[in-house]
Amino acid sequence: MKRWPLVSVVTPSLNQGKFIGETIMSVLSQEYPFIEYVVVDGGSTDQTLPILHSFSARLCWISEPDEGQSQAINKGWRMTRGEIVTWLNADDVLAPGAIRQAVEALLASGERVAGVYGNCTYIDENGQPKAAYPARSFDYTSLVMLTENFIPQPGTFLWRTWIERVGMLDETLHYVMDYDLWLRLGMYTQLLYIPLEMSRTRLHNDAKTLTSAPRFGAELARMFIRLVAHPDFPYSLRPHRTVILRNAFIHAASYCFWGGDTRSARYYLSSAWQIAPFPKSRVFWLLLLFSLAGKTGWRLAEVLHGNPFHLERGWLK
Repeated sequence: MKRWPLVSVVTPSLNQGKFIGETIMSVLSQEYPFIEYVVVDGGSTDQTLPILHSFSARLCWISEPDEGQSQAINKGWRMTRGEIVTWLNADDVLAPGAIRQAVEALLASGERVAGVYGNCTYIDENGQPKAAYPARSFDYTSLVMLTENFIPQPGTFLWRTWIERVGMLDETLHYVMDYDLWLRLGMYTQLLYIPLEMSRTRLHNDAKTLTSAPRFGAELARMFIRLVAHPDFPYSLRPHRTVILRNAFIHAASYCFWGGDTRSARYYLSSAWQIAPFPKSRVFWLLLLFSLAGKTGWRLAEVLHGNPFHLERGWLK
């Protein structure tokens, strides 16, 4: 008889009362019998707490000030005991059947993989699908070299033993903590891709990634500087450290630029130039051209290209 492991789901929450009820129901409606669900709220002042009270018989929750999302998730994981862990943000939802699919894949693979992930759909404020997250099969070299995260966090399930080995989320990171965790895990093992819809992630004008693009870019750059200096960074990738950092700095510049911080964009473009002059990157030269013109260049770029971090004019329009 198959032994079904306990799955611990943690939802970090802060003033997402508009969406958290749907998030909670997407977990509680999963057709899997062994789920431990904890909501760690950071002291919401909207309608979140009455909603959590209404679900008190079906989940565990606390509400107290914290130092951000990463700390809240770690706190929740320490409160739980499941062999398999995940987190689901308070404005995202799990797809029907996601937990059972994840557990079956993890049991089939065993702990030779750190976890599993699947496809994810971007949805708007009203839950309408807008685009597919660019998820694909796990390849650590690509995950590092491209400096782009193709593993959607919602719907990623991990063996707790692997979290204990590499450490929980870095609480100094507030935007790229998931990408950082995948990169640390990937130095020792793999994650398994399931080509099925596992989750839906909501993009709305108050979403953290959309409102804090420059800080996202700064964390991305800092994360890769630390990664390539890690003593366990794969030997096969060490000759490519310059290219990796160049790509990371260009991506950081892009986030800063589209977030309106043209000064920081120029700083990261300068950093990319210093380690690898004359990059063969069209994005680099376009960012340099527009950022040198400051806010005027930023406004012109928005008119010509649309801002990817403005939903009404960006790539999700």
